[in-house]
Amino acid sequence: MTMLAMPRKSAGFYPIYKIYKNVWKVCSMAALNEGNMDTEAIIDQRIREIAPRDKAAEAKARACLEEKVKPVGSLGELEEMAAVMAGIFGTLDLDIRAKGNLIFCADNGVYEEGYHKYPRQITRLVTEIMAAGKGGGAVIAKSVGARLKVIDLGVIGYPKSPEIEHAVIRPEGTGNIAAGPAMTRKEACQSLWIGMQAADRFFDEGIQVITTGEIGLGNTATSAAVIAALTGLGPSDVTGMGSGCTEQTFAKKMTVVARALEVNLPDPRDVLDVLSKVGGFDIGAMAGVMLAAARRRKPVVVDGLIAQAAALCAIRANPLAQEYMLASHMSGEKGAGPAFESMGMNPPLRLGMRLGEGTGSCLLFPLLDAAAAVLAEMASFQDLAAWFPDDWPPKA
Repeated sequence: MTMLAMPRKSAGFYPIYKIYKNVWKVCSMAALNEGNMDTEAIIDQRIREIAPRDKAAEAKARACLEEKVKPVGSLGELEEMAAVMAGIFGTLDLDIRAKGNLIFCADNGVYEEGYHKYPRQITRLVTEIMAAGKGGGAVIAKSVGARLKVIDLGVIGYPKSPEIEHAVIRPEGTGNIAAGPAMTRKEACQSLWIGMQAADRFFDEGIQVITTGEIGLGNTATSAAVIAALTGLGPSDVTGMGSGCTEQTFAKKMTVVARALEVNLPDPRDVLDVLSKVGGFDIGAMAGVMLAAARRRKPVVVDGLIAQAAALCAIRANPLAQEYMLASHMSGEKGAGPAFESMGMNPPLRLGMRLGEGTGSCLLFPLLDAAAAVLAEMASFQDLAAWFPDDWPPKA
């Protein structure tokens, strides 16, 4: 049994994505390594390479923070962030200036169920706006100094901005989960692999902290289905209004999520089964980013509901992946609280945000900078003794 809990191998095809004029072309692995490994096997191999955080460095950071000129623990979550990052990087010398937001875009077939109030072309239009730097995720990423990359996985109408990278798995997006599986198992593998490759490229270019965002009508329904499948929670516990429901159509959306689970019967022990049956290309790619971050020992900041669904997938593939995740904000979506609770994570920000796109997670970046600065620059009691020898130790 593999880390992905896969009972079988998919046949023959292993995608390698190469950038050429902003198109990720799929090549046969047989031409590169004689077809000795399939997609699932290579993904599983990488997942197995994930190691725990450096507990010695983390403990050293905690001890260092206790010696800072302040009451112990008085900087709260900032201290925890600093210690966790020290454990991730294996050093107290944190250089996290380079940050990035990867936004994955795809349509979802569940839109066909008719509960959404927005026209379907909104996915394409918002993707174009994001690539132009005017979407919420782009604007907030820029405001905190983070790089942005927009990747099309299957947006209907093929967004044409030259700033968009195309890694199209299926041009029409996923299938309708209320009527059958979202995608094939091979396509689920492709979504994971695309996310892994995108993250690795960012890291190779110097990015040290990463987050993910998404664009795609219907993805709060797919996320609710994934979260329900992996946690055992009911559809009513995790299904919220999303961006496209009215009070009148919300009940229909909840019925759609319940039907998707009944029709597809996703196996919670098998990440690829859950992804392929009730997930989305965006969720798979975001999970791939999180797994790649853990493998490369980089922090990955978890955004809202869709990112939480991806995080659950990554954790199910290898529980050690969670050691590299930092929760950012509590989304206004109904399923966010139960999802974070199931992961034992408590996000520090409470802003009522529910846009996605990496908007909330990017807002954690300045706090991470502050945490790193405290660890590196804040004076210790030992410094006081050196600077003020006549006054140290202070007399009662």
